[in-house]
Amino acid sequence: MNPITITLMAVFALISLALFLLLKLNPFIMEQNPLKKRRMVLTGTKLKFTERIGLHFSTLFRQTRCTAKKFLAMVFASMAGGFLAGVLLFGSAGLAGVMAVCVLPAPYFYLTVKSSAAAREEIEGLENTMSIITNAYAGCDDIIKAVEAYVEKKNRYVPVHLRTVTPFDEFITEIRLVNPNVEHGLYRLAAKIKNRYFSEWVKTLILCYHDRRLKFALFPIIRAMNDAKSMQVESDGMMVRVWRDYLMTVGLMISIIPMMKFANAEWFYLLTQTMVGRLLIVLMLLTALATAFYVMKATLPNNR
Repeated sequence: MNPITITLMAVFALISLALFLLLKLNPFIMEQNPLKKRRMVLTGTKLKFTERIGLHFSTLFRQTRCTAKKFLAMVFASMAGGFLAGVLLFGSAGLAGVMAVCVLPAPYFYLTVKSSAAAREEIEGLENTMSIITNAYAGCDDIIKAVEAYVEKKNRYVPVHLRTVTPFDEFITEIRLVNPNVEHGLYRLAAKIKNRYFSEWVKTLILCYHDRRLKFALFPIIRAMNDAKSMQVESDGMMVRVWRDYLMTVGLMISIIPMMKFANAEWFYLLTQTMVGRLLIVLMLLTALATAFYVMKATLPNNR
């Protein structure tokens, strides 16, 4: 088999593994937690994998004001830039192809870091929103009416052309016009706002949909969220510092190879023109890709 084909297969396998780790998926382990099983029985089926991916990217585009076309253009530009950089650095089309594949997720990393500011702004007002809906639900025992009351109050004095569509507006529209399944709509709502306390609040709402006596369990979640808000700014600052240090480390690691061309041409030839040397470069690039996914996961705010 062609060495380039083997290399590309290894790159694909590593990217797939990184995505599984990022999304916390493990196809070899079945869910054994009886409490989670019971909650699944009560609340129905969760979102499909493709639906979760679609909601994740739609939320990412909304927070960064990016479009799908612009994102695809960024991906192609990143791939072309990676290929060109690989040719200039290594002088090999095969290694350049591997580098192009490794820098393919760069636009996704960029949008994820950029979305943290928008996510923080959403979360700052999220506690108040959850409190309003919870109080309304405690009084009327109807989830739809409680969310509608919040949406109407939010939009009451705002002209139509100036209104900002939020996930709560979309939730009401989907329930009224698209799919009346309240549980499915709540799962979609939770997927649009990445916040640990909000997800727990929505899951409790789903349980309340089956047993209204659980509605008083919503208030402690809001209080816990208030206690954790002060950590948000510190987490964002840490994320920027970690990404800066990571990019500097990767840049220094890769820059050693072209520097070697001028310092020791024989070593550069062995590294870029022999099978063992190329495998070492491929391993270095794959390590940089895998650690990028790890850094992104590690720098997510604690409440997300």
